[in-house]
Amino acid sequence: MNKSLVLNVVRQEGPISRAQIAKKTQITRATVSDIVNDLLQEQAIFEEGEDNSSVGRKGILLKYNASLGFGVGIDIGGTKISLALFDVNAEVLTHKRIPTFRVGTNEEFIRELVAAIRLFIAENDRDPAGLQVVGIATPGIVDYKAGIVVEGSPNLPGWENLDLCAKITELMGVPAVLENDVRAALIGEVWKGQCQDVQSAILIAIGTGIGSALLMDGNIIRGFGNAAGEIGYMMFERSHLARDWDNKGCFETLASGSGLAGRMADFGPAPGQAPDPTAVDIFEAARKGDPASAKLIDEFVDYVSISALNMIAVVNPEKILLMGGVSNASDVFLERVNENIKRHTFSRTKVEVTVSEMKELAPLYGIAILALREVQPTVEFLKGIKLA
Repeated sequence: MNKSLVLNVVRQEGPISRAQIAKKTQITRATVSDIVNDLLQEQAIFEEGEDNSSVGRKGILLKYNASLGFGVGIDIGGTKISLALFDVNAEVLTHKRIPTFRVGTNEEFIRELVAAIRLFIAENDRDPAGLQVVGIATPGIVDYKAGIVVEGSPNLPGWENLDLCAKITELMGVPAVLENDVRAALIGEVWKGQCQDVQSAILIAIGTGIGSALLMDGNIIRGFGNAAGEIGYMMFERSHLARDWDNKGCFETLASGSGLAGRMADFGPAPGQAPDPTAVDIFEAARKGDPASAKLIDEFVDYVSISALNMIAVVNPEKILLMGGVSNASDVFLERVNENIKRHTFSRTKVEVTVSEMKELAPLYGIAILALREVQPTVEFLKGIKLA
């Protein structure tokens, strides 16, 4: 207990002297000295410089050793995969993007992923022996504690009932940690983004699909079946109950990037538009005044507004963040969404939707936190936030 406390004080407050640690922790100087000696021997901390603020004998300053090993974080998407190298202080040192592997089985996918991890480590001149952990953020429902993909993305082969962490650990020889990509992104926002010092927040991701993640009273919410935040299945009117939405869900069918593209096909392309317009094409056509595209975006605004208002009623968040490919067109719709929210909330529930500034870095920072929590359980990165 005391060792964990001293280590966290050095990580959060360093450079710091032994005397300052004793004062902050209310642990005796003799005990602090013994703990510091153990941490120095373990190379968890190191000595650097002197404390010039004190009178008399100068204390030696202590710093957390963030270079003691590294981890690799991965964000798997339907069209791209992001890889990040992070240190033991959960700082992303470098990252890159590669296309998602087009293979037939999950075994082939995992082999390609492991090869990409090893190449990434080599490209950054890192000794593979320094790898401590691999963290993976993936779409779909995941069992975080078991490391299993329960129900995954249809864009990934055999991505269900997949013991992904066990397979990565077997091939890489280090622990692996798994989390839903949107939930990992919210944790990243709490660590480095707009949700720092926030106790209740919602992250809504609208891209090819739709999902969300919830922070309530300092707790990351996963739900009984690890499916909390699957708002792609949200419905908006009585007639929606009678429709078969397949596995896509009502909200996702009506308002995701792929859903908008599918609905636009019923109208036909706007003048000068490609035969199979994407969500990007639709928003651009709406900007130019195309009536069919504008009608579709009007409906999109309503659905996003209703979903946000429903979630506000349940969560009462301090922050709502929007991310995903569709958020790149926020200039077309976000002001109207916020007007609707303002109209239907009161003084204790008012909140503004803003676009994530971290974007694709958010899940990489989030999975770094979760991965390091696995191999360094005594280090406290997010004070007051319960991750599991």
